[in-house]
Amino acid sequence: MSRTLSRHTAPPGRRLALALSLLAPLTLAAPARAAAECDFFHGKTVELVIPFAPGGGFDVYGRMVAKFMGPELGAATMIVRNQPGAGGLLATNHTWTAKPDGLRIQMIAVSGMVAAEYGGAAGVAFKTNDFSWIGRITGEPDVIATGPDSTIGSLADIKAIGAQRKVRIGSTGLGSPQYISSRLLQRFVEADADVVTGFSGAPEVYASLGRGELDLFASSLSAADAATRAGTARTLWVFGTEPLAGARPLAPLSDIVDARFRPLIEVHASVIGAGRALAAPPGVPAERLQCLRDAFDRTTAGAGFLAEARQLNRPVEPLSGQKVADLVRNATDGAPKDYLDLLRESFAQ
Repeated sequence: MSRTLSRHTAPPGRRLALALSLLAPLTLAAPARAAAECDFFHGKTVELVIPFAPGGGFDVYGRMVAKFMGPELGAATMIVRNQPGAGGLLATNHTWTAKPDGLRIQMIAVSGMVAAEYGGAAGVAFKTNDFSWIGRITGEPDVIATGPDSTIGSLADIKAIGAQRKVRIGSTGLGSPQYISSRLLQRFVEADADVVTGFSGAPEVYASLGRGELDLFASSLSAADAATRAGTARTLWVFGTEPLAGARPLAPLSDIVDARFRPLIEVHASVIGAGRALAAPPGVPAERLQCLRDAFDRTTAGAGFLAEARQLNRPVEPLSGQKVADLVRNATDGAPKDYLDLLRESFAQ
């Protein structure tokens, strides 16, 4: 017995075809919008702002990125503009209020800006969490070092020194990320310790450490490696919760000090780990931000960029924009009160 189909009911094959035909415009719309957003950059000039004077590490990294990212983005050119002032705050405040069209992006010293914002530094007009994060160019942990001839090899050795005299922990300027590291270390060692400031930078601290005038110093890994090669330092531990592999593996500080300090170590390691990153003003449209992120990812994975980084002896450890955003948010949203109090104390001095 044959059945006739209702004139209102299509066969299964036709129903599927109809459904796909209706869905097709929806599935094509998102890529089309994304392509249109990327086309926005074609023929335009993108400004990459460096918040420090020419010649330093930030400047070198910024010029490397601009050279290769401009073509990846399809821009007519990507120019570098140095805007030094107030330890990076001047440029960062300007980027915060810039038009969110993706034509102004900036290299940001994430740890310094987080410390300045949450420490209540004068002149901060931005919220670090809310920048449109494009990606991290490089990042490295802090490590704890002692003098090459020091007898310190354990926490017990530090406490033994503290029982006889003040433990001397060197530091760069008040409010700097290394100063925060040193202040935390002062707390962690649970010994009679002072943080000694007044040095112009890490090389000067390491020179003093090498002469035996200081006992400890917390600095970036690259600065410690340079001091080790110069014979003015010996690294002890990495400022974090995971060991550091390498020619001389380093144990994490969380394994050395009391377990109650782990939350402070975690949050500060995250702040430091965000490193030197690229950001745009808050509110860049999602599709356009994705264009910037994709161009950045292609840039930092490109053979030409990596070859130039090796030639200039500039390590590259990229992270995606979303991962940078997550790092910053995790470091600030869940920061222990003790950590925030320490930041405020540091900037109040």
